[in-house]
Amino acid sequence: MSAFIIVFMIVATLFALAALAYVIVDVLLELAKKKEPVAEPVVEEEPVVEEPPVEEPVEEVVIVHVVEEPVEEMPEPVEQIDAVEADEMISDKLAMATVLYESPAGKGKQDIINIGTLCKLFDANDVITLAILKQKGLVSKKAGRLKVLADGILDKPLVIKSESYSIQAIKMIELTGGTVIILKD
Repeated sequence: MSAFIIVFMIVATLFALAALAYVIVDVLLELAKKKEPVAEPVVEEEPVVEEPPVEEPVEEVVIVHVVEEPVEEMPEPVEQIDAVEADEMISDKLAMATVLYESPAGKGKQDIINIGTLCKLFDANDVITLAILKQKGLVSKKAGRLKVLADGILDKPLVIKSESYSIQAIKMIELTGGTVIILKD
């Protein structure tokens, strides 16, 4: 996904440079249109006195430098994190750029579960799904969809498949080296 971000930033920069070039050419063409030759007056039988050329006012051209935003990279995994630390460490945009998607999404009533609960009951790198949570009695048997919330502390990488997450939960899972998989249709 980071390669996609780099390509996107390069394309955006090229578009910005093309727009800048268009503006500069347009300004130069306008300047060329405004310059009209000034005819010097000619007086018959009198000596011609050369007057100093009239200086035309020069319009100021502002050159704008396009500054690329630094490409944010995912930091190294941490051993333990909470929602506040996760928000400080990475942006929402970067967190969403690393999310994976699978089909199909569940249907029906949505139940919720907190990251802290999952951390206490599962081992590192366990794959957690709604079906597994139902088997363990952690969510309602009638639940058809799951939302993962960021309450608690996460101290291990987990692989979680769910239809919905809070952005802080996504950040926490990714910052501990886990994987976020969003189920969608």
